[in-house]
Amino acid sequence: MIEHDPRCRQQYWTARAHFSVSNTTTGEILSEIAIRNCDVVLGKTQEVASRNLKLLDEFMAENRNALGWIPPQGGMTAFPWLVSGEDARPFCQGAADRGVLLAPGDCFDAPSHFRLGFAAAGDNFSQALDRFGSFVRSWSPKVVTA
Repeated sequence: MIEHDPRCRQQYWTARAHFSVSNTTTGEILSEIAIRNCDVVLGKTQEVASRNLKLLDEFMAENRNALGWIPPQGGMTAFPWLVSGEDARPFCQGAADRGVLLAPGDCFDAPSHFRLGFAAAGDNFSQALDRFGSFVRSWSPKVVTA
């Protein structure tokens, strides 16, 4: 929201807070239906995430000389790190230049890490891992010394 008048801005903020405190009746009903049918609602997503996690596990094993990780126990993101200990931001930029989007760890106060999502459907994830693998093999780490 853009509002230059501080008084109006406060009134808008107060109104927004008032109307967004609780869900609508329709939203509540739809949420209840979704929870009752969570196996159907989440089934495809869970199937895709589980399949992709297996692919990611194989990928990480193949690239363990450059990348470390602890497989996630839930969710659809992983938080690997560069074994060299270097800042992952240039690494993430290089990956982005090749069409692989990663979030650098300095956004999470963990500079050598990066966030990687694995919920892509279809063949997109395996194709992305192929591109990412080519990039990882071409990456020249800058070894960090204390």
